[in-house]
Amino acid sequence: MRCAKSLFVMTLLLYPAAAVFALPSDSAQPIRIQANAATLDDKRNTAVYTGNVIITQGSMRLTGSRVTLTTDANGELNKLVTQGGPATYQQTPEANKAPVKARAQTIEYHAADERVVLIEKAFLEQSGNTFQGDYVSYDIPAQVVDAGRNSNSGASGAESNGNGRIEITIQPRSRNAESTVPAEDTSEPDAP
Repeated sequence: MRCAKSLFVMTLLLYPAAAVFALPSDSAQPIRIQANAATLDDKRNTAVYTGNVIITQGSMRLTGSRVTLTTDANGELNKLVTQGGPATYQQTPEANKAPVKARAQTIEYHAADERVVLIEKAFLEQSGNTFQGDYVSYDIPAQVVDAGRNSNSGASGAESNGNGRIEITIQPRSRNAESTVPAEDTSEPDAP
């Protein structure tokens, strides 16, 4: 009975903080956690979910084989660490905008910064643009991607993991149809 009560309390503690993941309208949506097992530690303010874990709230979806959730003494979310083969993250940043999709061996969500960090075999797609490397950080409110360096240690990817190289694909911006069609030449050709 204590485990069921703790699971309910931990889910309630997660509710206010997880709202930052999704669209503003998603914050009113319930959080749903699916897992094969859950271990809750009230003294350390942690919960560990294992076995095909799926966390959803509105348009936000986070998956992994193991998710560790840490809260502060007030029950506010500090950090969420998802591990998987790979772990995945998806969020719709604005109405009528394509979702941001990400995957990595480890995904960390830092609540205070509203930042998602992808570690090892990281891939992020934002509006058709893709970012790949050993380390990719995504600032949720600013919708800014930082790839190839670990901002916590100041190390480049080469110093932290792998070969340090990143690969980015940027989609061309759509142009006005009129500006891409050459104007007709109405001048008279020069007489010989």
